[in-house]
Amino acid sequence: MAHSGLQTSYDAAVVSRKPVVASHTVAGGLSTHYRGKSDEVIEAIKKTGGYVGICAYPAFLQGDLTINSFLDHIDYVAKKFGVDHVAIGTDHGISIQSWKPENGSMPPGRHIWEQYWQNPAKDLTCEGLTADHSDALTWTNWPLFTVGLVKRGYTDDEIRKIIGGNVLRVCQETMAD
Repeated sequence: MAHSGLQTSYDAAVVSRKPVVASHTVAGGLSTHYRGKSDEVIEAIKKTGGYVGICAYPAFLQGDLTINSFLDHIDYVAKKFGVDHVAIGTDHGISIQSWKPENGSMPPGRHIWEQYWQNPAKDLTCEGLTADHSDALTWTNWPLFTVGLVKRGYTDDEIRKIIGGNVLRVCQETMAD
């Protein structure tokens, strides 16, 4: 449902007999971006046992465009709909410094995994990065997402669900039978 409009997402969730997923989106309650899912849609997804995966695109997140914006969306869904219905769904998140709002382009000439770091040599050592660092909105900095969840008071069990457990649960439920 990540690329579906609000009405299509809602309708699909209402009629589904299996968990529905919006794999890489944002909470519409925090962002006016058209790809965000409204509370009504997230509630419908929750009722299926599915989840909303929060992506790391600065334009989608809005807010202060840092890892805090990303974690705010996770908090919003977890607190309003339950920790069983939110996940990290980065899609292919990008560095804020390499993001170009007009085209979303990546720096040319980098290997596939390196293209997501603004400064690969620095990022490989995590030197100078903190949970507030704006360059942390990349899937390659996943450990910082976990640290941010710890700093916000999530339990180990809740963090396991958010960083992959909910995805595995829904895959198992959806692929059964």
